[in-house]
Amino acid sequence: MYEIGSEFHFEKINERENLIEVFEHAAEKNGRYVAFLRCGRDAIGFVADDIIAKMDDRKVFLPALSCDSMVRPFEVRGFEVHFYSLNEDLTVDTDSLIAKINESSEGGARPIVLIMNFFGIAGTVSAAQTIRDNFNDAVIIEDVTHIIMEPEKYLEGKGASRINYHVGSIRKWLGVPDGAIAISKDEFVMGALTGDTDFSLLRMEALREKAEYLDNGDQELKAHFRKLLSDAEDALSDGLDPYHMTDESAEYLKRVDALGLSERRASNYKNLYNMLKSLPLCGKAFNLLKEEDIEEFTPFMLPIVLDTDFMQRSAITDEGKKITRDAFETRLAAKGVYAPVLWPVSKEAAAACSVSGHFSENMLAFWIDQRYNRFDMERICEVLNEELSRL
Repeated sequence: MYEIGSEFHFEKINERENLIEVFEHAAEKNGRYVAFLRCGRDAIGFVADDIIAKMDDRKVFLPALSCDSMVRPFEVRGFEVHFYSLNEDLTVDTDSLIAKINESSEGGARPIVLIMNFFGIAGTVSAAQTIRDNFNDAVIIEDVTHIIMEPEKYLEGKGASRINYHVGSIRKWLGVPDGAIAISKDEFVMGALTGDTDFSLLRMEALREKAEYLDNGDQELKAHFRKLLSDAEDALSDGLDPYHMTDESAEYLKRVDALGLSERRASNYKNLYNMLKSLPLCGKAFNLLKEEDIEEFTPFMLPIVLDTDFMQRSAITDEGKKITRDAFETRLAAKGVYAPVLWPVSKEAAAACSVSGHFSENMLAFWIDQRYNRFDMERICEVLNEELSRL
């Protein structure tokens, strides 16, 4: 039960950190260059422009479990995109990747490979080493969006020297209008645009309206800020014209309780994971990913993978009515538990990797961030259990 009232509790006060300086210091310490962009796709586009300025090759290899915002910045620049397979634990299927690069290589072209540590549990060190061993001149980009809060680990840690570029979205971690990073071994040749854009302005207004909605519960206001957020995403140009992060976001990032953020996320993740693991239908109606590596990084979200076939067999539904992940997500949302769909992938990507196709069609991810606490995690578990029990 959510507790309201009673005695106050002791609230830990942590020293605020300047995240801009944290990223800049980590980059400088490791002889790298950092740029702050508007969003993740702008960061990828910024890196793609830098690659174009430095080499002629336009062939990029992406994990099949890549959202559109990871793919489009390359496509709009004329890159030839190839999707590679992942293992069931979301690590790189290196045998498949190496074979795919060899099959598509012509005239000694330098392969460009993007790797990603999904949810902080799919390490990339071994994959980066294998790529470098087989293609010494490969350009390796690591998307660090899911582990972005520990730059000292992915810039200084084992295997970091094998990576040419790091990219990551900051705005997915904090209540800022925009924000992302692009980090390079060499100085960036290309620049980014500056100034306000519809994306940043719409998101700024939406975040303000959401804060107001949380105070007064006005449903019309909720509908309006949701539309603003949707319009903001539509305003992006697939990273074709990268913009620098706004001054408003930069100022916010100079005063962040980074320690409190990390501690809260870690606590929420651990609590929710254990609660979900104890549910009767865990391992039947849904599965959890491994947790042994999560303590290395601040957790991003907590994913589960539904077994819709089991759910269908167990369900009492109208004949012919199919249970889908999307329909189940809608049922959770109706009770106030939002579990975004990560990620819709193209038919081509799904065909290249059955694991990625399965995850894309059956995965939900729960928010475990610093806005919430143990009582919120209990509510997530309670709602999930209720809806599974109703099947």
